[in-house]
Amino acid sequence: MASFDELKAQMEGSFVAEGATGLEASIQINIEGLTNFFIDINDGNLNVEEGDHSDPKLTLTFDSYETMESVFSGDQAAAMQAFMTGKVKFDGDMTLGQKLGSVFKAPE
Repeated sequence: MASFDELKAQMEGSFVAEGATGLEASIQINIEGLTNFFIDINDGNLNVEEGDHSDPKLTLTFDSYETMESVFSGDQAAAMQAFMTGKVKFDGDMTLGQKLGSVFKAPE
């Protein structure tokens, strides 16, 4: 199981600042049985904090760490498959969720 510090490092490592230019969003991420954290994106900058955001634009709930990892890898097909099979649940701004593919890529 990944710790919050490992998750934070992974999110920061896969963040593409250019893909987040002009984007302002707070996204709550819940991983069942593991942790809750949120990310704030502000015009190309990323902040990752443990806990619950008071007013996220989008909440993503993942059934496992592995599902979260595949969704944030930038693989649009994996993300769509996870959503269609109920492994990830969206609540809030769905168009924001669709933009995440240009904001996060798998570390090389």
